[in-house]
Amino acid sequence: MEPLLHFTIPFLSFLLVGVQPKKAFLLSLLALVPDLDALFLVHRSFTHSIVCISIILLIAVLMLRKFKSGMLRYAFMGFFAIASHLVLDVFTGFTPILWPLYNFSIWISLDITAHVGSLPSLMLHFTLLKEPITFVATKSLDAPIFTSYGLAIVAVLLMPVLISLIKIRRT
Repeated sequence: MEPLLHFTIPFLSFLLVGVQPKKAFLLSLLALVPDLDALFLVHRSFTHSIVCISIILLIAVLMLRKFKSGMLRYAFMGFFAIASHLVLDVFTGFTPILWPLYNFSIWISLDITAHVGSLPSLMLHFTLLKEPITFVATKSLDAPIFTSYGLAIVAVLLMPVLISLIKIRRT
């Protein structure tokens, strides 16, 4: 999935639960962290594992609890941002979300198709695919920053936020 969508989903979620826009923006940047493995030409590696992310959260919680307990909620919000990335990726391609507990990457495909004709019907298509995990570097990697489809989704999702910000500034 493209970075623009990875960022926008937690950003809007944070705004909906009342997180200030600046904090929501900064926290949502964490949703991009799992794709930093692409800089090393290994994509969807251990950075896409909920197990590894949970261990990092546990370390952060233990450290924050000892030094800055008021920051604990931000650690959990950061975890949500990163976890949203992993969940979105599981629906778009093979993702090692359970590694190292499960040595297979998982891809969930879920579709509902409508048939319109003499006998209208709905068809549910659910597939759980798996493949062995191989964290192997490639020579190069191409990945979209955004697509026209993703940009359209983000524009529609952000429209209410922008309208409310404009209303607030006018008052």
